[in-house]
This record gives sequence, structure tokens and C-alpha cells, in this order.
Amino acid sequence: MSLYTLILFALLCAGLYYVCPLRLRWLLLLLVSYAFYAYHGLSALPFLLLTTLSTWAGALLIGRLSARSKAELKEKKASLTAQERKALKAALRRRERIVLLCTLLLNFGALATLKYASPVLTLAGFAPLNLLLPLGISFYTFQSTGYLIDVYNGKTAPQRNPLRFALFVSFFPQLIQGPIGRYDQLAPQLEAPHRFDLDGIERGLLLMLWGFFKKKVIADRALPLVSGVFGAQEGYGGAMIVLAVLGYSLQQYADFSGGIDLVTGIAELFGIRLAPNFKRPYFAVSLGDFWRRWHISLGAWMRDYVFYPFALTRPVSRLAKAAKARLGAEVSRALPAALGNILVFLLVGIWHGATANYVLWGLYNGLILAASALLEPAYKRFSDRHGALVKSNAFHVVRVLRTFMIVNIGWYFDRCTRAGDAFAMLARTVTDFRPAQVSGELLLALGLSSRDLFILALATLLLFAVSLAQERGAQVRAWVLSRPLALRWLLLLGFILFILATLVSGSAGTGSFMYAVF
Repeated sequence: MSLYTLILFALLCAGLYYVCPLRLRWLLLLLVSYAFYAYHGLSALPFLLLTTLSTWAGALLIGRLSARSKAELKEKKASLTAQERKALKAALRRRERIVLLCTLLLNFGALATLKYASPVLTLAGFAPLNLLLPLGISFYTFQSTGYLIDVYNGKTAPQRNPLRFALFVSFFPQLIQGPIGRYDQLAPQLEAPHRFDLDGIERGLLLMLWGFFKKKVIADRALPLVSGVFGAQEGYGGAMIVLAVLGYSLQQYADFSGGIDLVTGIAELFGIRLAPNFKRPYFAVSLGDFWRRWHISLGAWMRDYVFYPFALTRPVSRLAKAAKARLGAEVSRALPAALGNILVFLLVGIWHGATANYVLWGLYNGLILAASALLEPAYKRFSDRHGALVKSNAFHVVRVLRTFMIVNIGWYFDRCTRAGDAFAMLARTVTDFRPAQVSGELLLALGLSSRDLFILALATLLLFAVSLAQERGAQVRAWVLSRPLALRWLLLLGFILFILATLVSGSAGTGSFMYAVF
């Protein structure tokens, strides 16, 4: 489904939604979501159904076992000693854990097979399976299993209605590339019979327009530069490589955050607020701050379901205690966080792809975050001694630029298809810079016209200006929508005409969403 078809589909569905009887609106959302998914390939539907039915049934079974366990413990409480009650509770809990682990294994096993079977077979010398990844399979798998774990932990009551749960899994805007929703926040909104709200629809349309701008005017226009250099990196010196990495940084952010803006705006057409997924990450002052701003919902999922459970395990606790005796209390306290960060980013790297470049990208981020956790006490002492310097605007800018550089070094590994290419490009960045290569003639040879370069620069400046205003606390969308009607529509019409004018050129790239099949 093209971007234009998606927007038309969303507008038609919104029209149907508000003429549908209130009590049936959630059911209409379910039907159009499955129609959307079926449009992308009927062969992908079994995987969506497998995830939906297995996590729904697993959560329901866990809920029933938990209720029985509580009743059994209550019944036998008077006749058991404290130690016997503890043993019985552990035995009853074990049944729930078996259901949880089997359901997780089924879902992540299916995801791993689809994502990694072909590359693993190729690496082993066998013929690849050439399996096609269903649309958004990682996002709905993470979302469903997060719900399952919340039920197991007693944070969420299991949903008894399979159709209502199916809507939570399949709500069509977030199938494209997230965000990863939480059941307690999203499900009540999906089931609520939202009434027509012109202000809310106008807010959604404005956000859709901003997302469309980021995707079509910036991300797709930067694509030829990035693909051209990374696709033939042997012929370029460090200056062009740096330019391509910066272009990739821009392309990836505009593509991913633009897509999130678009789907968030579509959800707002129905009165539904999706979880935030980006918060101006390139203004981050540390790598940890960057990952708290980039793909927020994935970071929160990893934090709650991987990082904390791992950091609080007995082996990690024992290791931290052993470290205290040899390395001191500061290292002991930081060690669980350091190890947790390495594990999380190793998994995130593998999630991106089962190749060495992604594994190295994950380890690069994880090791830096681990070092940051271990050095946190030293940084705190530095801050206490030099408070005025640390709080200065100049030091803040230095931290932002330092973080930007660290992140972009990581993008070498993320964008290259082979780890060896990433190391070679890094080496040429330092040893073979060749600044003379950065010329208009060479940029034009990559597929960008002079007009495209001008538009890309102008659009990037606009994106930066809006982001900077938001970083300083401005509510840009609210400001636009609070203008008098004539001025508001004049601004919107001007922005629409600018976008339309920039779509005329045929030389810019036309890529689909980068994360649509993750």
C-alpha cells in the first residue's frame, strides 16, 4: 500500500467510523484493520492470528490459574505452616510460568524463524528459505507479549473477548511501524465509542501533514545520496562518507519519526492517542538520553521486560556482591545496569538483523552505555566540583555535539550491509578525507538535482527550527491551531502548496517506510 493509498484509506475509514453506530465502532476498527492487513498479503494473516490467539488464550489461562491458586491458598492457609504455604505458592506459580514461557517461545520462535532462518541457512552453506516478513510482525509480537507478561505479573486483567483483544493487536495505523502500545493505555481507547470532534480531527490532520512532509520531502530526497555512497563506498573519501552518514542520520530520523507522526495523526482521527515514540533525539546530551528519546516505546519495552528482569536476577545480584568486595560499592551498584545495557542493545542489534554489522552496532551502543553507568559516580563528583561549568549553555552544546558524533559513528555499522565495509569507511574517514570530492558535480551524479539539494537544505532547516522550538517548550501544533481561522488555514495552505511543489521532481528517491517489515 503506497503512502497516498494509506492516507486515503485512513480518511475513508474515519468517515465510516463517525457514521457507524456508537456501540459498533470498535468492531468497525477491527474489520478495517484486518482488511488493511489482508491487503498487504493474505499469506501474512496466519501469523497475525497465531500471535493474537496464542497470547489471548495464554493470558486467559494464566488468569484462571492465578485465580485458582489464590482460592487454593486461601482454603489451605489455616492448615499449613509458613514454609508449606511458601512451597505451595511456588508450585502454583510454576504452572503459570510454564504457560508464559510456552506462549513466549511460540511467538518469538515464529518471529525468529521468519527473520533469521534464511540468513542462518545461508551462513551455514544451505539454500535460503526466502521467507517474507509479514508487515509489522515485530511490533505486534512485542505488543502482544508485553500484554501477556503484564497479565502474568498481575498488572493487567486478561481480556475475555477475543475480538476486543484482536483489535488491540491489529489496530491498523500502528501495524506499519509501531509504536508498541501498552494494553492498559491503548485498549480502553480502542473500545471507547469516540464522538466526532472537529478540533481533534484537525490536530490529527496537521500531524499527518507534518509526518508526510518529513517522509516525502526530506527522507525520500536524502535517499539517493545515502544509497549512492554506501552502495559504492570504495570510490569515496572520508568527506563524502561523512556527508552520507549525516544524510543517513537525517533520512532515518525523518523516515521513522515522519511515519510515526503520520500513524499517530491517523489514530487521532478516531480520537485515539498512541504512545509517543520520538522526542527530538538529536538534542540529547548523552547516549542514554538519546535512546530515551528515540523509538521510546521499544526502549520502554526493553526496559520493563528485559533490562529490569535481567538486572534483578540472582546471578547478577551475586555478581554485584562479589564485585563489591573487590572493586568497591560504586562499581557494585552500577554493574547490574552496565550488564543490562549490554544485553538489551545486543538484542536490539540482533532484532535489526542477524548479521555482524548489527551485532557490532548493538555492542557499540551497549558498551558505551555500560561504561557510562560505571563512570556515573565520577561524573557526579565532577558536576559537584564544577557546577557552574556543567550548567552553562556552552557545556550543554558540547554534550549535544558529542552525543551526535557518538550516535553517527554507530550509524556506520547500522547502514553498512557488512561489518568490514563499516570499518573500512571509518578508516577512510580518518585517513583519506578527500574534501575536494564534496562538489556539486558529484552530488548531482548521485541522482539529486540542484533543485533537490536546495529543497532538502530548506526542509532540513525548517525541521530543525520546529524541533528547536519544541525543545525549548513551544507547543507548535497547538500554536498553529490556536490562530484565527483565516490565518490558520492560510498557514496550512501555504505548507500544503510547499509540499506539493517539492513533489514535482522525479530525481528524488521514493523509498517505502524503513521499519515497515521489522
